[in-house]
Amino acid sequence: MRRTWATVAFFLAGLLSPLGGGVSRANNVPESLEHRRSVRGTTIESQAESDELRDLRRFEEDAFGFHRKIEPAPARARAAGEKDPAPEPDGDVDRPAEAAWTDTLALPDMPVRWEPRVLRYLEHFKNDKRGRSIMASWLRKQGRYRELIERALEHYRLPKSLLYVAMIESGYDCHDRSSAGASGLWQMMPQGGKIYGLRIDHWVDERNDPEKATDAAMRYLGDLKARFGSWHLALAAFNAGYGAVLQSVAKYNTNDYWELSRQENGLPWETVNYVPKAMASAIVGWNRDAFGFGDVVPTEPFRFDRVDVGSSTSLANIAKWSGATLDAVALLNPELRRGRTPPGRWSVRIPEGSERRFRASTEKQGDSPGDRVATHTVQFGERIEAIARAYHVGTKDLKKLNGIKDSEEVRPGLVLVVPDPGARPSPVVVDGRDAEELIVAVPDAALEIPGRRRVFYKVVPGDQLGEVAAHFGVKPDDLRRWNHLDPDANLIGSLVLQIFIRENQDAAAVLLDPERVKLVTIGSDEFFDLTEARKGRRRLILAARKGDTLKGLGARYGLTEADMERINHMSRTVDIEEGQRIVAYAKVGSKDGAADFMGPMPQTIADQIAQAGGDPDDVAAAHEAPDPAAPARFFAPPVLARPAIIDLSGKLSEPDDEDGPTPLPAVTREARDVPREAGLPRLASPRPAERADIAPTPSGTSYARRPPPGKP
Repeated sequence: MRRTWATVAFFLAGLLSPLGGGVSRANNVPESLEHRRSVRGTTIESQAESDELRDLRRFEEDAFGFHRKIEPAPARARAAGEKDPAPEPDGDVDRPAEAAWTDTLALPDMPVRWEPRVLRYLEHFKNDKRGRSIMASWLRKQGRYRELIERALEHYRLPKSLLYVAMIESGYDCHDRSSAGASGLWQMMPQGGKIYGLRIDHWVDERNDPEKATDAAMRYLGDLKARFGSWHLALAAFNAGYGAVLQSVAKYNTNDYWELSRQENGLPWETVNYVPKAMASAIVGWNRDAFGFGDVVPTEPFRFDRVDVGSSTSLANIAKWSGATLDAVALLNPELRRGRTPPGRWSVRIPEGSERRFRASTEKQGDSPGDRVATHTVQFGERIEAIARAYHVGTKDLKKLNGIKDSEEVRPGLVLVVPDPGARPSPVVVDGRDAEELIVAVPDAALEIPGRRRVFYKVVPGDQLGEVAAHFGVKPDDLRRWNHLDPDANLIGSLVLQIFIRENQDAAAVLLDPERVKLVTIGSDEFFDLTEARKGRRRLILAARKGDTLKGLGARYGLTEADMERINHMSRTVDIEEGQRIVAYAKVGSKDGAADFMGPMPQTIADQIAQAGGDPDDVAAAHEAPDPAAPARFFAPPVLARPAIIDLSGKLSEPDDEDGPTPLPAVTREARDVPREAGLPRLASPRPAERADIAPTPSGTSYARRPPPGKP
């Protein structure tokens, strides 16, 4: 029960922890992403939020937390005959009395509303030590991309104040990644990036490319402004998605961002803060001296030379040819995800002023220098191990070359690079024909479907049920039923699916060789015989004696109490009835022919008899056995074709499908007590050819001992 209570305690600790699950990480012990990948089976896209953004979010939680309700502006009663007031413009409005200190500030080239949240952000950046540190860091980092962004803003005729949108999105960090999957300088989501022409795949994520991502963001912001007409709504849509803003406008029947922000469930909480934060950041940027940031020195601008390289060239080689460090080249090319350019010719950035050295280092390689690699496009059903064998390279080496951390990344259509393009690859064999026969357990091994033939497909990590069904032209529900699959669970890479395809359908390229498959029905005797034999064990069905326990029975075979619970689906606290069937697994003989049991080996015949429950002196007298102190003797046990029913009171029988066990010929008490009887399973029996005093039972699967001479 100790482990059970420990499990309950861990579960309760998870419910009560501050994180809502698992143990609190208040001590900041670093987690192991490598081990987490092993648990998940997939690559973990870690969140890479900057320290400044994290600190600002903490301020927002303190200043604008959910417990601080925002009341709508009270309606003013109008005198009789008074006309409706004109709507407020989407721009500068009268400052409240508490904002008098802002009268001398220069206004950015975007509409400004002196709303309470805007003022709260301004005060945070002006007076709070934490806020000042955040803004100073951002203004320094801004120097790297300011020229690039302002050129794009001018090209698309957009307000220069949008420079500060990148500030609050990523802190000008191209590698910034949110928990929702947004990435890059402008924190674009994958679908949005693809809409605006950014390449996002195994090799490249152009959301992280400062040039291409900025160009895409300019077009996106321009489109949002064209749709909504208001920069406040356009910025809200840039943060929350234009669909969410359109729904909110329709629900509350207003196109005023500030009114939507006041309504219950009007806009996401982050979006309610987003526009005031962008507005306040722009005001600070336009008034650096007034806020005390006039002495902040910006970082060097983003400048570089550009050169073309050949297919999948490593950044290490590019750095070597440029006379630069690997880190410097990687920093200039944040869109490259695998430490090398993708397959095919590619334009890469190198440090400014290094182009001449690069040309001199690579002049013998032509106009597209690169590594000597070829490419392979992954087909459906191909595994990374099979591809590695085909190209005569180790799996680890192929993964390293392609920057692959998890096999699930290897999906159909992925272009891999393989070494030595001059080598002639072997065909990719998906099932590894040199492996041992596969035992494939299915709900019904005898199932046949007219007009279709049974084939076998081994799941590749990352496969989806619908994807596999579509490839073979079957219905997902049929595939699920044929293989006892949970439609909500992931397909695990060790699964082998039976699929009934059309008779004339050709799918041999991704199928297992049927000669390598041993098909069995789940839970059948054949299933257990084959699977346990692979582990060097045989399955026994024991008929319990009075007083037997799971712990005691398991100990005879080197099985723990927990093992016996798992095997028999019963708790250790349940009383076992006399004659009750209990399943155990016994280890078969080792290579030298001696019985190799999972437990302490008896050293003498007396130990041997005692472990079997007999009296050494009685046995020796009755059978003229050797001295009980003599060394114990062991013989290789027979391999059972079917599980034996071993009655621990001395009767040996075999399973019967209908009426239970059928008794075998009676065995005398003297014979039962001999320490090699099948009823005493720690002592293995020889085959008939090895011992003249052993007679095969009618079933031929277990053995009963002939009585000694002179005995009945």
